[in-house]
Amino acid sequence: MGTTRIKVIDLSGQEQQIKTSRKHAEKLSALAKIKEEKKAEGKEEPKQEFAITVGAEKETESAESVPSAIGSVPSVIAKQSAPKVAKPSLHHRGKKYQEVASLIDRSKVYETSEALDLLAKSSPTKFDPTVEIHLNVTDKNLRGSVNFPHAVGAKKEKRYLVFTDKNIRGPQTAKPSGVLIIWATDLTIADIETGKLKPNRDFDAVIASPKYMPSLAKIAKILGPAGLMPSPKDGTITQNPQEFIAKNQKEGGVKYQTDPTAPIIHTTLGKLSTKPNQLEENLKALILKIGVNKIKKATISSTMGPGIKIDTTTISAN
Repeated sequence: MGTTRIKVIDLSGQEQQIKTSRKHAEKLSALAKIKEEKKAEGKEEPKQEFAITVGAEKETESAESVPSAIGSVPSVIAKQSAPKVAKPSLHHRGKKYQEVASLIDRSKVYETSEALDLLAKSSPTKFDPTVEIHLNVTDKNLRGSVNFPHAVGAKKEKRYLVFTDKNIRGPQTAKPSGVLIIWATDLTIADIETGKLKPNRDFDAVIASPKYMPSLAKIAKILGPAGLMPSPKDGTITQNPQEFIAKNQKEGGVKYQTDPTAPIIHTTLGKLSTKPNQLEENLKALILKIGVNKIKKATISSTMGPGIKIDTTTISAN
């Protein structure tokens, strides 16, 4: 866009006239006559020359000739540069939640026994909720299993998908009760790739001998996010799967691992109806298994309830 100039020519003066149409010439002559009349009356207006700018650049011939409308530009710039005010969040908690949350001091780190006692008072639900523990840890790749001294929930049949040679499978009668063993082959890997078999729907755990690990690399992107990729850390890579299953089932091992997006572990300790001393013993078993030095912050809560910060530094093996 360019600059459009408007220039008034005093036709009564000595300036050279411009060529124009007849009608335009009549208009100009009429304008000149009006000016002559004003001049005779002493009301002649001063000559003005100014530029109207269209686009990003402005060109002004005289400081006195700048239109008064430009004076509003600073206010427009001020509006554009004004900081934006954040809109208030529409997310809110219910009245019952706010009532129980007021019982908790958010800035305080509670002793374990005090936190468990407060947990029962701060539950907003009418059903028996699950007690959850959330741990901020130093290592983003922590994973393993813990043997809780008290059952977390009702036991159900656990389905193990086992990749191993036939000659070391052993008799089927050797498996403990409440366990379903699915002996896997190379065809099983293809079924997992196509989605015919799905983790946590058709099987709950995967055990493999070292021989099968290169083959399982094909489905690592499927088993990994589900937390079922065999690993030497949790003992699921072994030459004796029967022994691992029997030990794990007998001790009631519960798996834990850090969240894929952050170094946080989420797991459960039991139901709120569980005795406080039993919940405390389960918590102690988990903390000692992970390592007190690896835990930066711990928060305990019930389902749909507010979080309570707890002190894990006082937990010891004694």
